[in-house]
Amino acid sequence: MAKSNLDKNALSYAVLSKIYMVNFIVIAALICVAGFGVNLKFEDVKGEIYAQNAYFSNFLSERFAAADSELRLIEKYLAANAADVKTVFEFSLNNSTEYVAFFIADKNGEIKFTTDEKLGAKYRGFFASKPWADAEAGETLRSKFALDKSDSASRFTAIKMSSGEILAVLINYSFIYDELTNNRGFGGAKSFVVSDDGEILFHGDTELVLERKKIFDVYGAPADYIGGGIKFALNSPQKDIYLAAKVPNEGVAAVSYYPLNKLVRENLIFLLVCGVFLGAGSLFTLFYAKFMKQNVVKPIYVIKNLTKKARRGEEISGYLKFGDIDDFEQIASDVKSLFDEREASKAALERYSSKFGFLFEKGPFILLLIDAKSGEILEASAKACEFYGLSAEEIKGKNLTLLNAPDLAQIKILQEDGAQIYETSRIAADGQTRQIRIRKQNYELSGGEKIGFCVIEDVTQSDALKKNAAKEDLMSEHSPAFSVAWKGGLVGAVSGVSHSIKRVLGYRPAEMLAADFDFKNIIHPDDLDKFLNEFNIKFRLYGANLRKKEFESLQPCRLMRKNLESVKCDIFVKFISQDGKNIDEAIGYFIECDLSRNLISLQGAASSLSSGQGLRGEAILRLLANSSEGVATVLLDGTFAGVNDAFCKVSGYEKSEVVGKPSNLLKSGVHDAKFYENMWQSLLKNGFYSGEVYNKRKNGEIYLERLSIVTIFEGGKPAYFVAAFHELPWREPGATETNQKQRSKSERI
Repeated sequence: MAKSNLDKNALSYAVLSKIYMVNFIVIAALICVAGFGVNLKFEDVKGEIYAQNAYFSNFLSERFAAADSELRLIEKYLAANAADVKTVFEFSLNNSTEYVAFFIADKNGEIKFTTDEKLGAKYRGFFASKPWADAEAGETLRSKFALDKSDSASRFTAIKMSSGEILAVLINYSFIYDELTNNRGFGGAKSFVVSDDGEILFHGDTELVLERKKIFDVYGAPADYIGGGIKFALNSPQKDIYLAAKVPNEGVAAVSYYPLNKLVRENLIFLLVCGVFLGAGSLFTLFYAKFMKQNVVKPIYVIKNLTKKARRGEEISGYLKFGDIDDFEQIASDVKSLFDEREASKAALERYSSKFGFLFEKGPFILLLIDAKSGEILEASAKACEFYGLSAEEIKGKNLTLLNAPDLAQIKILQEDGAQIYETSRIAADGQTRQIRIRKQNYELSGGEKIGFCVIEDVTQSDALKKNAAKEDLMSEHSPAFSVAWKGGLVGAVSGVSHSIKRVLGYRPAEMLAADFDFKNIIHPDDLDKFLNEFNIKFRLYGANLRKKEFESLQPCRLMRKNLESVKCDIFVKFISQDGKNIDEAIGYFIECDLSRNLISLQGAASSLSSGQGLRGEAILRLLANSSEGVATVLLDGTFAGVNDAFCKVSGYEKSEVVGKPSNLLKSGVHDAKFYENMWQSLLKNGFYSGEVYNKRKNGEIYLERLSIVTIFEGGKPAYFVAAFHELPWREPGATETNQKQRSKSERI
């Protein structure tokens, strides 16, 4: 701001310009020197990378060519009639550790000879595919590189002999790793090898090879990463300078690289010195620029402003002290402070007026301003006028007390935190009688005037809700039944409980809502398994059903009161689902059996409990038609009453082939008679069975399944059974799961 108000010929402007120019020249010179030094070092690094890349490319070409020469020499020996083929190959294998095995394949891809029968069996399919069928006689042939459970890649090198047969050698290129680890005098430059498609074949970090990483994973290299000179991998995990050069006719490229962090470490002192000089130059510029602004530019600017005030006739002689810069600073600061305070006060007043006016004009509250002494209304909000059915002019001057209750005996007055609370009734503008609550707070203004600020609230509905809530709590507390809500839809942690729980079980609601309370602990131990099994089946049935039941009835169950007495209850369950698929909460409704039996007896409904067995069984099957588990209903005589589609899919039987047939239709012969006898006894005694069973499909195949069966009671007696199952991974009969895992592991090995 100061600079823009100065003439270009002013002293302050000229001094500032010279300081900026000198410091700019110094900083530019430092940057040039630093850049020149860094460039020299970078040229050395580039030379190391190029030398390393050239050396390694030549090394690869020579080693690959060595294999070609070896094959051509062997071909000449083989062409001699007196040559001993086995001796020739053994000589080559003994004199070169990288040769793994030799192969000779005929025109049809059949291996005629190999130095390693196991490898011959392994690669029989490779040669049978005739990979080099179109090759010319004497042509050098290559296969792709392969990694087989090691960090050393291998591949075939071959030639097509004049006879049309293929002579191939399998080479383990571990010698390339030896070369990678040797320092050939190229400083910090290193190399690795990639295939044509960028896959890393040889690298000092063998994990990159074993994980099948590509150069794109390491450097984020572009598709044309080969050629084009030095590249930088600044946005990759490996911050390197690298060069990629293709090895001619070999399907590989040599990549040489130099770590950037190494370059930085080696030149850290030089870079730090450059940074110190640059920082010092920048601080020098900032310091002297600030000095000139504070001690030259700003005083001149203040003097000019004071001169303008003098021209307007303002008295400033008391502030002028020539040669004292601090006084000029104080003058400018005081003037600015006065202006800022006035503007801030003005803005705050406007904001306050805007908010206050909004509350009265468009706000949702019934507000009144009254004279604290006379009670006359001074201002009313738009909502207040609407509530009383009066205009803004009509309501002003009216007395607040008489406006709400002409009969003073109808007003109830309370005190709350220094405010007066009035409760009364009022006929509103819509003709309805409203219960209103007026909160009045008195304030004294600066001139001594006292006003009352009133907030009026219509509490008609909230009072009614409070009364209804109190009645509901009283009714719940004396109810003959109680309810419990379980978190997540499973029996265990309690998320809600009715007030009547204390009367029936002796527990306070707070005790059951505690974090360490588990509802399963108050179920009688003899009934726990039966209750949980039936509950879980209902839970799964609900999750699979397209039609959801309002309530699911469970078999009676004994609960333990707090005093350890038991009470037998009838149970109904309501499953709560927000999305119609996943169960968010389950609510259990409990009523003492003695009471429910009396009610049933009074209604004459006991005789109807045993009817509709077949209809209920069919309903279950319809609801489970789309279940992924096989489901069947079985009558007491052991015959199938119905099955779902999943049952038919697993067993291979059509529904018409199953319904009416005995359940031993699926009997596999694996289990003895005692096994099935125990199953039926568990169903009739405990009401459920769960376990692993071997059954037989229609085609005679035996399979393993997890089977769950629950007994459905009607009128206190078994009516029929519902069986659900899903197929398990095969395990030999009599083998434990641990043994089976060990056997599978050994077979894979």
